Amino acid sequence: MRCFVSVDVSIKDSINELQNRIIMEEDWKTDQIRPVEGQNLHFTIIFLGEIPSETTDILKSQLSSLVFQPFNVIYKGLGVFPSIANPRIVWMGTDVEGGEKLINLYQKVAACIKVSGLAPDKPFIPHVTLFRIKNRRLRMSNMLAKYNDLKFGSDFIDRIHLKKSQLTQNGSIYSDILTVYGR
Repeated sequence: MRCFVSVDVSIKDSINELQNRIIMEEDWKTDQIRPVEGQNLHFTIIFLGEIPSETTDILKSQLSSLVFQPFNVIYKGLGVFPSIANPRIVWMGTDVEGGEKLINLYQKVAACIKVSGLAPDKPFIPHVTLFRIKNRRLRMSNMLAKYNDLKFGSDFIDRIHLKKSQLTQNGSIYSDILTVYGR
C-alpha cells in the first residue's frame, strides 16, 4: 500500500480562505491550478511510497514507541517547488522555531523507520502544500513577495499519523493507519 507519515493541519478553514484569496488575486483558473482540499492538508514528514503490508506492521510497531513533546507552529510565508521558474507546488511555510521542531520530529521518525529498512527519499523541508500547478507558465514572483513574511495562523502539533494514500481520478484519499500522540 502507498503510505506516508504526516502531521495534520487543524486550521483548514483559514487555509481555504487563503487559497480562495490567492486564486482571486492571481486570477487563476481551474485549468491552471488545483488547490489541495481541506481534509488533505498536512505536513508530509516522510513519504514511504508503496510498501508491503508486512513492512506496514513493522512501521506501526516502531512508530508506536516514538516519543516527542507537543509543540506549536506558526504558519508563515509561501514558497514553490521545485523553482520559481518551473513551479509545480505552491506551499505555506512555518516560523523558524516551529520549523526546527518539525525537523526534530522528522529526525525521530526517520530513526524509527530505519529499523524497517526504509529511508527518507529526500530532505525534509517543513511545508504544507496549498496548490498543485498544472500550467507551469504561471508567474509567481509577485505573489511570493506579497506573502513572504505574512503569518496565517498557528497549530498545536500533538500527534503524527501513518497514513495510507489511495489514488483516484478525483485526487488522493487519505486514511489513518496509526496515530501516535506526543507526551
